[in-house]
Amino acid sequence: MDPIQETVKEIHWNVLESLSKVARFSRDTAATILEHPYARPILPHLPPVVNNLIQTEPTRSVIDEYDPGRVYLAKWASSINEASRAERLEKSDESFPGRRRRRWSDSEPKRWEEETEDELTLPPVHAIRTDPLNAEKWFSFFDTEGRLKVELNEVREAVFRGGIENDIRIDVWKFFLKVYPWDSSRVERENLLDAKAQQYWALKREWWDSPEVLNSDDFKEQKMRIEKDVIRTDRTMEFFAIEDMPHPDPLISASSKTTNKKLEAMKDILMTYHFYNKDLGYVQGMSDLLAPVLIVMEDEVSAFWAFVGFMERMKSNFYRDQSGMRRQLLTLEHLIKFMDPPLYKHLSESFYCL
Repeated sequence: MDPIQETVKEIHWNVLESLSKVARFSRDTAATILEHPYARPILPHLPPVVNNLIQTEPTRSVIDEYDPGRVYLAKWASSINEASRAERLEKSDESFPGRRRRRWSDSEPKRWEEETEDELTLPPVHAIRTDPLNAEKWFSFFDTEGRLKVELNEVREAVFRGGIENDIRIDVWKFFLKVYPWDSSRVERENLLDAKAQQYWALKREWWDSPEVLNSDDFKEQKMRIEKDVIRTDRTMEFFAIEDMPHPDPLISASSKTTNKKLEAMKDILMTYHFYNKDLGYVQGMSDLLAPVLIVMEDEVSAFWAFVGFMERMKSNFYRDQSGMRRQLLTLEHLIKFMDPPLYKHLSESFYCL
């Protein structure tokens, strides 16, 4: 590379790295302050503009999706580079005795940092964890008619901080996966579930009771695709482990002549979703999202509508033009470039070396 271009490029990376340090310092400092118990009473008094920004869907979406992605990427990057970096570090220690070895940062999982003896480190930020949301606390969120009487953010925070106890998981998931509206009463939810059951069976009959559909090439193709995906469901899970009934269509299954009711329910739900969402249909990988939903919901009707709600959030990952995946990867690229320029530089250089 031309020396001038090399110099400009190096300045570019130095500027980005400096900005990333400011961003990380601001993030960690803000988190430390806002997590402090004495700070909670002032949060409702933040300027309206700030509150409105925090509540917008794009902001909350970035907040929800950034941290898991950052942690995963940091772990992945560190695991593939650990050996080579350690080797380079050995040589560096011999040349610069005053420099300490690189270490794992306490504040971020598996993140390499290089420190000198006189470098000041920030205190670690620890997330506040609480006990799992139990039935007593959950029902206290609702009034005598079963309507939510607290702010939705309070419910979200309780689940985020501690998770959910198993005995109320079905009910909680039905709200979060949009089977139940948050502003509904107990009676309204009972009526809604009856209506959704009738709607589901009507949707299923569109293909189940139609010889014309059952003999169509599109149906046979989708059935084969769903069959291949469902039989790959993790059989170490007790819910799917035991095959205790003969396969209803042994000619279509090359791997097994037996099955169980849970696997057959998955196939029916996925095929019904194919007819429910005709624009998207069934795409490989959807069965992996349905499996945990069915385990929690247990019955076919509730699992279908919970899956529909889940897919409203996840469907962009299954677009055939891959626009949703490309958008997420582009967002991830921008985040890494700003928050961790050295990692971005390493990944860019590795890509060009391929």
